[in-house]
Amino acid sequence: MKMIYLLLLITTYSTLTYADEISLASDLWCPYACDPKSSTPGFMVEISKTIFEKAGHKVSYKLLNWARAIADTRKGKFTAIVGASRSDAPDFLIPSIEIGHNSNYVWVLKNEAWEYKNIDSIKNKKIGVINTYSYGKEIDGPVQSKNPAFMIVSGDDALIKMIRMTKAKRLDGFIENPNVLAYNLKNLPEFQDQFKNVGKDVCDDSQLFVAFNPNNPKAHIYSELLAKGMVELRKSGKLQEILSKYGLKDWR
Repeated sequence: MKMIYLLLLITTYSTLTYADEISLASDLWCPYACDPKSSTPGFMVEISKTIFEKAGHKVSYKLLNWARAIADTRKGKFTAIVGASRSDAPDFLIPSIEIGHNSNYVWVLKNEAWEYKNIDSIKNKKIGVINTYSYGKEIDGPVQSKNPAFMIVSGDDALIKMIRMTKAKRLDGFIENPNVLAYNLKNLPEFQDQFKNVGKDVCDDSQLFVAFNPNNPKAHIYSELLAKGMVELRKSGKLQEILSKYGLKDWR
């Protein structure tokens, strides 16, 4: 009996030693990252929780605006950010396999006649972008150099602000992922069927990741765990099961 009790103690201690608290942060970017209190907290959040919890870790998730999520994770207040492209936080550690797919279009009111072909297409326009978002090299460079064609919008509800500003003609349009826009417009019936995209996908890096604080000593372990877990979820069909809850299909 003493030996059994000792083995139980060792097993319990070992579990406690290796069970980490993995804290995730993101802004509200449904269906990728949604309300933490919801049964559908976002498919990238669900993927992360499924993989990490299977490995014995605990996962917490908090919503912030994107700029603060990056800054606080870099400071070590969180383990990782959810929904990042490589250029969102270049110093962060990303897994070898993406867990989301991105695209970005310029959206305008349906009665607008112009098209987006290149950066010169918006020379005399005012286009909304969200503070610290990365949209691809074609857009990021002019935004960072303060091209007057872009208006940077901040806050927890930046997309909603851009939708309302475009409807009010304070913006000529805005840039957003079509899945995210569609998801948000479901809750804004007064704006449904009023927007169209005008031209090509401006995103030149479609892969999205859970990106880890590079100063976290276990970042490499978590990154590898997430990559291996994605392979398993895809093989087992669990990945499509999660995506189906959000009306999505596997991007690969």
